[in-house]
Amino acid sequence: MISELPENLRKTALILIKLGEATADEVAKVSGRKRSTESYYLNLLTSLKLAKKKKVGRKIYFMFNGSDVGR
Repeated sequence: MISELPENLRKTALILIKLGEATADEVAKVSGRKRSTESYYLNLLTSLKLAKKKKVGRKIYFMFNGSDVGR
C-alpha cells in the first residue's frame, strides 16, 4: 500500500514508520517541510486508515497503522 502512495505522502509515511510515534512538528523536522504541510499529510494518512492519532494534552501524536508496513 505504501508504494502506491504519491511521493509526498510516501515520504511522510516512511518518516512516521521510522519515528514510531510523532507529532507533525517532529515529522516536519525530519522532512524539512512545514509543520502545517506535515499535519495535512498526516491527517490524510489517518483518513486513509494508514495512520492513527491520539491527543496527549495539547499535542496530537500520530503512529503508523502497522498492518500495511510491508506493502
